[in-house]
Amino acid sequence: MRNRRLRAFLAAAAATAMGAGLVVSTVPAAAATPATLSIKGDLEIAPNVHLLRIDAMGARDKDGMTDGTYTATMLTGMNPTPIQVKGPVTCIYVKGKTASLVYPISDIRPIGLPAGLKDVAAVQITVRQDVEGTTDKVGVVGPLPTDSFMGCDPAATPFTFTGTATTTGG
Repeated sequence: MRNRRLRAFLAAAAATAMGAGLVVSTVPAAAATPATLSIKGDLEIAPNVHLLRIDAMGARDKDGMTDGTYTATMLTGMNPTPIQVKGPVTCIYVKGKTASLVYPISDIRPIGLPAGLKDVAAVQITVRQDVEGTTDKVGVVGPLPTDSFMGCDPAATPFTFTGTATTTGG
């Protein structure tokens, strides 16, 4: 019974994380400003109840091309599960204390992703630091069809973010 509950929780958590990141290549932006972001931390839905561990690195060059990697690890409370959602970072937004990225879902470990579903859906992650001078916030949009993302302007950030987000450029 306990294993069934754990599997049900993990399945629900995976669905939430994917709903809570298709074109694998990016379209260059005209006269883009180089930028980088690094996000490492947890989406926290209540004190000591962490749902998702975010590990992302992304960079945009002067030609507007974006490259990077994203891994979301499902958590139970504070403990990692074996479930990870992975993909390339194809779009980043950096301004002040706000960072946002979009990544197509390329793999779900350990179960895998059928070839026909690779990069079909994408997720957006937005992190805002020092919201109201006290806390960091994070939000997740998706998964949605990858081609429904027209850029990666920041989205709502309703959850507490525990971790670090480092940005350069803009």
